[in-house]
Amino acid sequence: MQSEAEIPNIEQVYESEASQEVAEIYTDIRETMSMSFVNLIWRRLAVSPEGLRWTWQSMKPLYTSGYAYAEAAALNAGQELPPVPQLPTAALRAVGVDADAEASIRAALAGYERGNPLNTVAFSAIRARLDPAAFPTAQDAERLTPTHPPQVATPPAPKLMSFEDMDADLTRLVHAVTRLGARGDGLRVQVSLPRNLAHWPGFLSLYLTALQPLHDDGRLFAAVDRVWAEGNHSGARLAQHLADIPDPSPEAAGFVRETLDMLVPHAMGRMIPVVSLLTRMLPPAE
Repeated sequence: MQSEAEIPNIEQVYESEASQEVAEIYTDIRETMSMSFVNLIWRRLAVSPEGLRWTWQSMKPLYTSGYAYAEAAALNAGQELPPVPQLPTAALRAVGVDADAEASIRAALAGYERGNPLNTVAFSAIRARLDPAAFPTAQDAERLTPTHPPQVATPPAPKLMSFEDMDADLTRLVHAVTRLGARGDGLRVQVSLPRNLAHWPGFLSLYLTALQPLHDDGRLFAAVDRVWAEGNHSGARLAQHLADIPDPSPEAAGFVRETLDMLVPHAMGRMIPVVSLLTRMLPPAE
């Protein structure tokens, strides 16, 4: 079994550490997408401020026009997911998740359920722009009808817990849930959600118990693969609606391509089914 030391915390620029230029882009991303936080992929892209700026300027029209929202909603709603048990409220309370903690967990899942599909389809459009040979259907994609972006703000998500603040057992638990649905290069990606949820180890234990069998028998991988294939199709359709701006420098373009090739399938795409399954596990909202 892979040890926790083999899942590196990918280099990224946290919001609290951002330069003025990066902080302004982060603010624009949050406000445009009505999000309370910026996803891992944006924080990774900020390692190259030019790459971050070019990617956001290219993608922003997909959000402001509404083109991305219908594609993201269809991607999320069209998933074929294996069954998971819906937990009674008593199960959460028994593992130390009180009503306030439950609300925080729901907020975290809602943020990722909103952000991951949107970013998956939009970043797939960027990949089609940077590597058109891999997305030949982008040249002949049907025209899309813009929709009005929903004006729905997600509640604040719990902060990412630092590994320095975790004991050895919690660290191992975080890495165990991180590996669910991961394979190949994905085993090198430390996704954010488990660290948002690390404040409640009891819930992470339920997360692992419910999803580990789906990982082991391949059903979780099948769900991830379907999402990834549909995300590629959505990206091809959306590529024609990216902003028409000059290409970035070769160095920045290479960094963006490398980042997207790693994180679109292995972080956001992988976590779409995971987040949906965790949401289905929660008891009905009171």
